[in-house]
Amino acid sequence: MSNKSKLYIKIPTYIIRNEDFFIGNDEFLLYARLSFLYFRNYKNPEIKVDHKKLMINISITDTRTLKKRLNVLYDLKLIENKIDKLPRRGEVTILINKKIIDDSKNFTMMNAGIFNMMESLDEDCIRLLFYYKSHITKKDTHKQYCFVGYETLRTRLKIGNETIRDANDILKKLKLIKIEKHELKHDFEYGEDDELIFNKFNNHYIVNRELF
Repeated sequence: MSNKSKLYIKIPTYIIRNEDFFIGNDEFLLYARLSFLYFRNYKNPEIKVDHKKLMINISITDTRTLKKRLNVLYDLKLIENKIDKLPRRGEVTILINKKIIDDSKNFTMMNAGIFNMMESLDEDCIRLLFYYKSHITKKDTHKQYCFVGYETLRTRLKIGNETIRDANDILKKLKLIKIEKHELKHDFEYGEDDELIFNKFNNHYIVNRELF
């Protein structure tokens, strides 16, 4: 991944962590793209974009899906206009809620080069990557990892263990994260094979420095 362009995605940290309200991974990916366009457009809240290109950028294949996700962002007040219809040609105007961004004190920044990897990444990968990075401060040389358990991820993001494992495997394969495994814990639950189900993975997640 190249840092030559030095373009970044910048999102309020509390949104990434679902601290004030819940936003699903599908809608989060869309918001990440809109946030990128907002800052790239010199903080102009009026984002004019070819919705077909937007769909390609975030791997959406159906216009109904895009409209549905846009209106979830509207309901969450992350954008200020409800999208009732997408144009067959030309651009759609999306008004990002500038106040939410301006009022935020803590942000997480990500190298926008990850958008060039959408053929390999999905919305779960992107969300986990942002979540891990939101707990790492580049200036803090003593803590260059995120320490989080599966239980926290399940609760915060409302995704299952299998989704977390699959996304982590992809992120590791692409060398976007490294995982240092730590002691596993269980709730004395057993699977169909009568073996204990280990579901508390207290791992260290180390994010590739090229993403900073």
